[in-house]
Amino acid sequence: MTDQNQTTSNTEGGFCSEVKIPSYSTLSPEVKKRIEENRLKAKAIQLERRLQNGSNRTFQSTEQQNTNSSIEQQNTNSSIEQQNINSSTEQQNTNSSTEQQNANSSTNTNANNQEEKLRPMKKFQNYVDYDLSKMINTRGGFLFETPDENSKKRKIRELEPEDPPIDPNHPDTPRCKECKTVEIDYQFHRIFRVNICKSCKEKFPEKYSLLTKTEAKEDYLLTDAELKDEERLPHLSKPNPHKSTWNDMMLYLREQVEEFSFEKWGGADALDKEFERRQDEKKKRKDKKFKSKLADLRKRTRTDELEKNRYKEHKHEFGMAVEDPETGISTQTCSSCGISFEVVLF
Repeated sequence: MTDQNQTTSNTEGGFCSEVKIPSYSTLSPEVKKRIEENRLKAKAIQLERRLQNGSNRTFQSTEQQNTNSSIEQQNTNSSIEQQNINSSTEQQNTNSSTEQQNANSSTNTNANNQEEKLRPMKKFQNYVDYDLSKMINTRGGFLFETPDENSKKRKIRELEPEDPPIDPNHPDTPRCKECKTVEIDYQFHRIFRVNICKSCKEKFPEKYSLLTKTEAKEDYLLTDAELKDEERLPHLSKPNPHKSTWNDMMLYLREQVEEFSFEKWGGADALDKEFERRQDEKKKRKDKKFKSKLADLRKRTRTDELEKNRYKEHKHEFGMAVEDPETGISTQTCSSCGISFEVVLF
């Protein structure tokens, strides 16, 4: 008996028929047990027949056979028992796996129910209720749910976009208004809406140089409200070179500032007259302020001298007595302070 499938052939009536016998490994444990029992019974019957037919075997050999048969029977019984044990263990493993799955599902449901039932204590609610998905690392050791819009921190500057590709053959490609080249400064094109190349920008500084906000106010007599109009006067923002925490430096294009200023004052001559008038008024105010301060200084100096002379020890120096012819009264006058006294001459 082997584990492989066996075939038997039968020749009856001139033809051959094959019968397939199932493999031993595919049989159930009960069938295997029954086969082993039948095999042992057949062996016992065969042994009895040999003894009855007067076989010339000695008692020792018979006893040896009996012992061998008993050992074989024990081995077969142990193998059958081992197979039964294996089948029972497999059945127990499948049952335990299903029980484990059921237990895991029940524990997961219980854990979810416990999490839903759990609530933090009142004194720990401020720490538990934070939404960690909204936390921002400010690198300061503090946690904020939303960014502070009123903070005085320096703004994060966005990277400037790269220059677009240049196609010299395309009719819509922007060109320099002075030399008609396609290599323009795209920063000026994007902010000031002016097509100019870098070489022409350096060649014509009286038109394409940049002015600060202070220069535009002092030289072209513009106000803060006018400089905030980005449609008429766009500006370029850069970090303040004097101190990084101060407001950004606002730079304006000289050509646009001059055009707006000439339109406001009526031309370059009118702008020059207004500039000279303001300078004259400024000088007059400065002189007037200086004179008022000088007069105040003199007044305070004179007062100080009077105060000093008042508390200074004085010795009168009287001259000769002078007689008044009308009244006949004689008086003496101090030559230094001018005080006079009546005197009687004897």
